[in-house]
Amino acid sequence: MRNDNTMLHMKLNAAVSVFSIAAAFSVFLPSPAYSGICFLPDCMDDDVMFGDINMDINEDTEYCEKEGYTYYSSGECPQYYAKVGQCNRDDHYLKCDAKTWCEQNGYNTTSCSIPQYVDQPCPSYGSLYKQCKTDNDRACKELGYTKTCPSGQKLYQNSGRCSYDSSYGTCCTPSGCPSYTSTSYSSYGTNGTDGCEYACYYTCDMDCPSSYPYSSDPTGCSSSSKNGCGNKTCYNSVSCCNSSSSDWCSVHDTCHGDCCSDGTIQSCDSRCGGSGCSSSGSDDNSNNNSGSGTCGRLIAYWYYSGSCSSRVDSVTGITYYELNTMYTRYCTTDSSYNYTSQPNEGKSGWPSLDRCLANIGATAYGPWDLGECGC
Repeated sequence: MRNDNTMLHMKLNAAVSVFSIAAAFSVFLPSPAYSGICFLPDCMDDDVMFGDINMDINEDTEYCEKEGYTYYSSGECPQYYAKVGQCNRDDHYLKCDAKTWCEQNGYNTTSCSIPQYVDQPCPSYGSLYKQCKTDNDRACKELGYTKTCPSGQKLYQNSGRCSYDSSYGTCCTPSGCPSYTSTSYSSYGTNGTDGCEYACYYTCDMDCPSSYPYSSDPTGCSSSSKNGCGNKTCYNSVSCCNSSSSDWCSVHDTCHGDCCSDGTIQSCDSRCGGSGCSSSGSDDNSNNNSGSGTCGRLIAYWYYSGSCSSRVDSVTGITYYELNTMYTRYCTTDSSYNYTSQPNEGKSGWPSLDRCLANIGATAYGPWDLGECGC
């Protein structure tokens, strides 16, 4: 509100100025007939000299203030206030409104929907804002989500996450992973979760090695090994090659799927429906044995015998799978044969177990015709 003393001072100044001008003009009046001297308040006439000079200094003030106007000495509203009215009796009396200024300058927002919040309040009217602004951090916190958990707890991996920022979630206590697993990633596969939805990865290879692919012995005489975790026995598939096996071939002292069809056994073999070799036929390694049987030919060859065994090369570090190399010769006639097998003369190796197994009983070198026998 304006101070009445201020308004009084301004209006007195105006009145003094008027009478000062009048006094000045009286100096130049042409004769005493047109001059005169008057003293206040005798000269306070409404129509003196410059028209209606209202010397009731309270009348305009009371009127403007009664109408709700406020006096501003600058004749302008303060910063961030809009002029919404002006008193018609004194243009220093104004009506100024902060809300109107805010609305006129784009501050029209009063509320927002989560995850947005009101932003940039109007300087003169705090309940009006410039805009809505997204604040995902604030939204997640207000909804009860967190980024940190107490000792021994962690955030759920998938469920319980804030939809506005998935780095916020709900804490849980993990129940632990099964044996041979952890939450550290590995290429060995997974086994369940830790109770907080984090995958439990195997820390070792639970599968059997490729060279021992079976979890139980398929033949009853296969060799065994352990899986990568050491908790499972694994087997290969090796035929049981001994004299009690159904595919035992006594001619070669080894096993064949069909002893008589391997190309080296003749019709005198009793396994092939023959009557067997004559007891008087060839009986040793000589090329000129005597006997009552019909002369035959002495045939010799090398073959792979025994079962595969592994060996690591000391220079290259490469693993080989080996078979014994056996020397055999026999006398074949129209009615009989005899053979001898020499002791192990050496070993042959292959880079894989499968190739080694496939060569058991196969001919390595030969056969050679060494001449007559059994004569």
